[in-house]
Amino acid sequence: MKISSTTQFEPNLYANTTRQNSKPVLVTGTIASLSHLTDKVEISAEGRQLAAADIVNHSAKYFGTVQINESLNRLLTGKPTEVTETVYGIIQSNFINDSYMDDRDERAANIELGLAQAGYIADNYMTEDEAAEFKQTMEQIAAIAKTGVKDGATGQIRYITPADKPIGAPEDYVKTSDLMRRYEPDTYSWLQDAIVNGKDWGSILLDFAKKVPSHSDWIKNYIEEDNNLKKNMQQSVSSNRFQTASTWGLEEFAQNIKTLIAGSGVKNIGAFMNNTESFIQRLKTVNS
Repeated sequence: MKISSTTQFEPNLYANTTRQNSKPVLVTGTIASLSHLTDKVEISAEGRQLAAADIVNHSAKYFGTVQINESLNRLLTGKPTEVTETVYGIIQSNFINDSYMDDRDERAANIELGLAQAGYIADNYMTEDEAAEFKQTMEQIAAIAKTGVKDGATGQIRYITPADKPIGAPEDYVKTSDLMRRYEPDTYSWLQDAIVNGKDWGSILLDFAKKVPSHSDWIKNYIEEDNNLKKNMQQSVSSNRFQTASTWGLEEFAQNIKTLIAGSGVKNIGAFMNNTESFIQRLKTVNS
């Protein structure tokens, strides 16, 4: 699976110049003091009968944008490990992946299921203020997920991501590189090439930055376009076929979701049921 976003290389002012002086060497052979007899491991019948849903994999962290990353890190600080794992499991299994890329309705249903699961977490493991922010952040990730398009030639998935900015930056902040990509795409390509190949990217960025003050319309238009993009993305996740599921308890939520899945018209019911079981298994230990 190959997943990529529209995010390009950004200038890095720091470089790791550390070099390894030597490399580990693999040496084959035997050690005289050891018997080197073949070890055997026997698995009990009970072990062989473990349900697939009882095997919980660790999920990779998702960055997204500076704002999304900061929000998730702050909201999940102090929460049980299982809750954090479940959140990133939703992002990985329901949002940012290559599932159902050739079936828009099936993919939309998978994203909606993830939002319903996020709603359960918000209502059961967070304060009212935390829950409101968490739901909004997860909706932003879901909206990004809905923009995913698979490149037929490379198999990569490209996503549209709203403009990023540092935490605490003013509302009208726009990265110079973003303006360059929008208004001078050729210059932006040269910048990318210089960064990747260790060339003088600083002068390219500086020369462009000197042009910005004389083009005040660039920033104004860019912000308007970005606001419209955010509005359209938000509207794309405004409806959810699983939103009526009760969040009063894990078992009740699971039963409601399974009933809704059965009547949702999705083609791959088994996959949606397994996704729900995985969600339940991750949180069972928290509720026990």
